[in-house]
Amino acid sequence: MKKEEKGMKEILRHIVWMTILVSWALLSASCRGGEVSYTDEVQPDDDTAILVLRTGLLDQTRVSDRVNDAVDNPVEYMYTLRIVILHENGTVEHNMYIDFGEIPQTECYRIFKVTRNETKKIYLIANEENASTDLHEQLETLTTGNTTFASIVDNFVFIPDYKNPIPMSSVYDVPVKAENLVEREFYLVRAATKFAFRFTNKRKSKVSIDAIHTSDIAGATYLIPHKREPLFMSFDDESLYWINWLKKVADESQQSPDDVELADKRGWIQAYDIPSETSHQEVTVNGPLEVPSMTGDQPGKAVFPVFYLPESKKLKAGSATYGEQEYTLKLDMSENGKELSFTKTFPNLKALFRNTHVLVDITFTEKDEVKVQVVPYAEVILEPEFGLKPETKN
Repeated sequence: MKKEEKGMKEILRHIVWMTILVSWALLSASCRGGEVSYTDEVQPDDDTAILVLRTGLLDQTRVSDRVNDAVDNPVEYMYTLRIVILHENGTVEHNMYIDFGEIPQTECYRIFKVTRNETKKIYLIANEENASTDLHEQLETLTTGNTTFASIVDNFVFIPDYKNPIPMSSVYDVPVKAENLVEREFYLVRAATKFAFRFTNKRKSKVSIDAIHTSDIAGATYLIPHKREPLFMSFDDESLYWINWLKKVADESQQSPDDVELADKRGWIQAYDIPSETSHQEVTVNGPLEVPSMTGDQPGKAVFPVFYLPESKKLKAGSATYGEQEYTLKLDMSENGKELSFTKTFPNLKALFRNTHVLVDITFTEKDEVKVQVVPYAEVILEPEFGLKPETKN
């Protein structure tokens, strides 16, 4: 009987490992580019486990398969991805770099063979070359057993250029105990904030948006998020790691893109640091964008090209170090040959943490009013029929 039980266990074990290897072939097909590795070394009888990682964009539901869509922006995709797994003592266990070439990705699957009985620290970095080519070359030299990876990337600061694919990153702790198979789903957080402006004109004359000014924007940013405690945040009755919390809030905001109270309901990520040596300054994005006049009872509408700014931290007067923030919007406009200006504190924008999507709705009325509504975390699909898309002067 014992022999039969032992034989059955052997059969089941081999079925499990065959399933893993077949799954690997399927998974790797969904993550093009880079070299397949580590599967040839898999042995079910040693002291290692199989770690299956799925890496996705934080707002993948919005961007999936839209790379060639005229209303999408390819700088928001993964063109390269580095996955680094550290042992509990900080040494490198795996350092994998994947180049997707000219086919940017929204998700990637990889399988690793890792040691058991410790908590791994896993770093994910996308589009690292656009943070620094020197950094990329340095990271390429780090082999198994290296002790310097975390010290190189944790406090790495760069000046972003958002004309190129945006650097993204995240860090997770993953316990690997006695199990043979560990599966995890991770998300990348963009080292940028995104602004989308929609204009509605209820006046009888067209309005030109000549420039948008945003106050107190940081000049440099960390590659790796510097989120401070609490690292777990509440979402209804759940306690979620802050990246997973941000994923849920972003998804909810996309479902209710006009809910201006959602951010206050869910909370703000204000406990984070930016590089201490960076300065804050006003950033100007030039137009012009023409917002058509009323046609009958239909207001004119136009959309300003989206733009990206570094995460920032301009504290509101009287706020604590990790308290409420405040930013100012200024519009340079012209109407009937007359130059106009409008300045207002962004309503409902209490933090400008990375990967925040800010949707700003501005309405011009005949009463010389300019109404501003801000929806943080919201990501809106800007359909082509909703206004114009002029070139932006840099």
